[in-house]
Formats: sequence, C-alpha cells, structure tokens
Amino acid sequence: MSVSPDNLDDRELVRLALENRQEAYTRLLVRHKDRVQAFINKLIVNSSESEDLVLMSFDKAFRNLKHYNPKYAFSTWLYSIVQNLCIDHFRKNKQYFVSLEEARETEDINPEEVMIAEQQKQAIESVISRLKPDYAEVIRLRYMQHYAYEEIADTLNVPLGTVKNRIHRAKVMLARIIEQESVD
Repeated sequence: MSVSPDNLDDRELVRLALENRQEAYTRLLVRHKDRVQAFINKLIVNSSESEDLVLMSFDKAFRNLKHYNPKYAFSTWLYSIVQNLCIDHFRKNKQYFVSLEEARETEDINPEEVMIAEQQKQAIESVISRLKPDYAEVIRLRYMQHYAYEEIADTLNVPLGTVKNRIHRAKVMLARIIEQESVD
C-alpha cells in the first residue's frame, strides 16, 4: 500500500479489502472493534459469549463485504450485522428470558442467569424505546414476541409490505442509535 491504512477512510479500506489487502481488513478491525465490543458488552453480560459475538460480527462482515453499499457509512452497515447477530443470540437463548416471578416458581433456574437476562432485556428495551412507536412496536412483535411477518400485519391491521418496511427502517434506526451510543 503506498498510503498508510491509518489515513484512509472506511470506504477506501473496504475497497482495498475487496482486493484482498490484509492490512485493510486489519485496519477496519482495529478501528471498529472497541466500539463493537462496548456495544455487545452492554447487551451480553457473559464475557466469553460477548467475545464470540464480536468475532462473529467481524467474520460475517468481512465475508459479506461485497454486499456493502459505499453510499452508506461502513459503521452503520457493520452495526446492522452486530445487531442481527445479537438478536439471533437472544432468540437461540430465549430459555433465559423469563421474568423474575417465573424464576421464583421454578427451582432449576439459576437466579444469576435470571438477573443477567433481565439486565439484557432492559438494555435492549432501552435502545428500542428510542424508536418512534410504530417502529418499536414491530421490533417488539418480531424479535421479542417472535411473531411472523404475517402475524404482525394481522395484529396491526396493516399490509405485509408496511410491516417489512417498518422493520427494515427500524433496524436502520437501531443501528444508528447503537453507533451513536458507542461513540458517546
């Protein structure tokens, strides 16, 4: 590279990474890792799971760089990947999403896991609550209550296309909120 990768913006680093320039991948990772880690740590209390999600985020981003649209900030695109991986993580581990009252009724659930799950739910809800009500509602129905798109359309009495559009826009807004929060 004739120019130091430290002096290049993200779009140029992505272009170089697509040319298989390893130093561009490294610079993107170094530039964004701490903020991605900080965001994930707010949602995932277990440090080994958090580390895994950070690595998975960059792995997925780097494998899909050809799909990145340089019209948008790389960080926004990256955070949408991070957000989706966190949502998938919560879905896979939904057995931990129980209320404190339910946990008290069940003897085989670890109280520490319940507290961690409550903290994670509160962190997610804090981010979702910053959305406009229509967008927050579809995100809660889709990712917290696991409704199918068609069920959301029926519940809200809106066309399926509207549901898909709101979910897409909500994800973009969430990525911006997360990115901004990570900078602060």
